[in-house]
Amino acid sequence: MKKRLSDEKYKLGYEYYQQGYSLADVGKMIGVTRQSVYDCFKRRDYKMRKKKLLPFMVYNGRKFTINHNGYYRSTDRKGTHLMHRYVWETERGEIPKGWDIHHLDEDKTNNIVDNLECLSKAEHTSKYSPHHNQYKNNKTKHLYEKTN
Repeated sequence: MKKRLSDEKYKLGYEYYQQGYSLADVGKMIGVTRQSVYDCFKRRDYKMRKKKLLPFMVYNGRKFTINHNGYYRSTDRKGTHLMHRYVWETERGEIPKGWDIHHLDEDKTNNIVDNLECLSKAEHTSKYSPHHNQYKNNKTKHLYEKTN
């Protein structure tokens, strides 16, 4: 017969939960399953957070959820993939090492293959991020301003 965890252990788990840890994280911390944590919290009338449903899309049978950077991302048993890279690989083939997939319309959520282009990192930076040019540092900027 399994030993039941003490109320103290679940109180500690609930403190972690209130700090923002997920039920799964709390379960790992106190040595039980996510479902056990959920059941015990409910039994003890602990207030549960409202579940915030994030926008998601399904492509090729995989669910992609929007992440904090605005890109759709999938994490499952098949691995972690950004949707725009996954779409490119599915539709057009392998992405060479050191290359980026760029959204032509600058909309990170528009992952239609015709809206994507594959570029080397150098070309991607020079075309779309001139303000991140490694050669325009503060010293050269200062010199440039003096001559003009």
